[in-house]
Amino acid sequence: MKRTGRRRSSVWDCFEQLGNFVRCMKCDARLKYCGGATSSMINHMSRHHPSTAPSDEDEKPVICTVQCVDDESAAAAGADIMQVAIMSPHVNAGARLSEREYGERKRLKRSSVWDIFVKVDEEVHCTMCDTKLKYRSSTTSMMYHIKNKHPDTMPGDGGSGATHAEVTELISRMIERDMLPVSVVGGDGFRELLAHTVHNYKVPSAADVTRLVEGHFHEKAEELVAQLANVEKLALTADLWTALPFQRYVTVSCSFITADWQGRSAVLQTHKLPSDGHAPADGVTGRLLSTVQIWGIAGKVTACVHNSARGISSPQAFIRGTWDYATCFATTLQVAVSDGLSEALVGVIVAAGKLVKHFNRSLLASEALETKQVQMCLPQHALIQSCKARWDTICDMFERLLEQRWAIKAVLSDRTITNRQEAQSLEIEDDCWQIIENFTPVLATLKWATTVISADTEVSISNIYPITFSLIQTHLVPRENDVEQVSEFKLKVQDSLRNHMEVGVFLSICASTGYTI
Repeated sequence: MKRTGRRRSSVWDCFEQLGNFVRCMKCDARLKYCGGATSSMINHMSRHHPSTAPSDEDEKPVICTVQCVDDESAAAAGADIMQVAIMSPHVNAGARLSEREYGERKRLKRSSVWDIFVKVDEEVHCTMCDTKLKYRSSTTSMMYHIKNKHPDTMPGDGGSGATHAEVTELISRMIERDMLPVSVVGGDGFRELLAHTVHNYKVPSAADVTRLVEGHFHEKAEELVAQLANVEKLALTADLWTALPFQRYVTVSCSFITADWQGRSAVLQTHKLPSDGHAPADGVTGRLLSTVQIWGIAGKVTACVHNSARGISSPQAFIRGTWDYATCFATTLQVAVSDGLSEALVGVIVAAGKLVKHFNRSLLASEALETKQVQMCLPQHALIQSCKARWDTICDMFERLLEQRWAIKAVLSDRTITNRQEAQSLEIEDDCWQIIENFTPVLATLKWATTVISADTEVSISNIYPITFSLIQTHLVPRENDVEQVSEFKLKVQDSLRNHMEVGVFLSICASTGYTI
């Protein structure tokens, strides 16, 4: 019987043949055309032009298998004269494939490396450069070829994923970026995840990951040293902080401007300070000098900004250091706020903190507050507890109390939730509420000044005195509707800012230079 002809694939609507190559009429890409197969063209359309990709696969001829039986045998058997079996790539093909051929076809469908390679007999041909490779049921050699010769077209499928070394590198970078403990690699869940996702992967030990992290640290340190070598001037920041009552540290960082006028900052070193009381100024200065020598920036430091005048400023420190010292403006503002707090204001802050603490610790009260918030159509926000070390949290606490004032009163008035004695000890008097209402906008203005001056991406030193004069001459001027405690606070903060910022000296300099404020 005559063999049926090959049906033309619809992929040719998008390609034209140029000798041993085919050209995509959509993007002008050129592919190697081998053996009359259209697989590479179909894969190209599916990958790069999915909206116009042909729905058919590589067309194969439909073969009719005819079995002829003579008349005598047919009559004897009482069977049909002929039996016809239509063979198609989509019908019962898997049953007739050998195990190797079936595995190869399954792999071909799975890996996107076949977008670039075409199988010809026992070889694979690269459609990008016509390189021929031996094919032994593995795509590894093809992946290496694409990675080395055609990195821009590297397929992103999971058929041949990252190497084990690359996975280990990614684990170490994950620990660095997310600040995770190194011991995470020893977790059973983590090991189970990698065993499921990476075949035959051996999870590195904590010691191995530690070595990788330390190696990355040294690489970044060398990059920073090279960058600082090209900087003419920079400023240091000394941040003194406490981890435990008797463990004090100083973190030294630097700020500089690059050649393309981009502001940059980097942490250089963290030193542990002596635990016998307060660290002497000479000890802090000595650590600053050692940091400067280690990083090779001696002679480039113009100033050191610190957050503790008591910890750094001393005659010996100024003699040993080769730069000027300046107190952080945010620290100066915090000192000014502390100077302005009277006993009456402190009493209001303590009473407000006690009320917030009750709602944060009592499950019954917190659930009742949520119910009242829904009933009164108030925002479902939790109350905020102030922190002694951060005065701006007082502003946050007061703002939230004012927002939830009537819901709080409703909970305290409900005797099924709060008994009379407890309610009397927690209730804030109306006079105190008036102080909170009057005091909160002043604190919000000071908090705004701290936020502006603490910007990381912008140089803020030029804003210090304009902000100081704006506070002194406008925002901290007592008004007629201010309660007595708030007016007193404003005047005290004014005086503290004038003293710490040396406003008189600054005005004298401005007058001598003809500059007006």
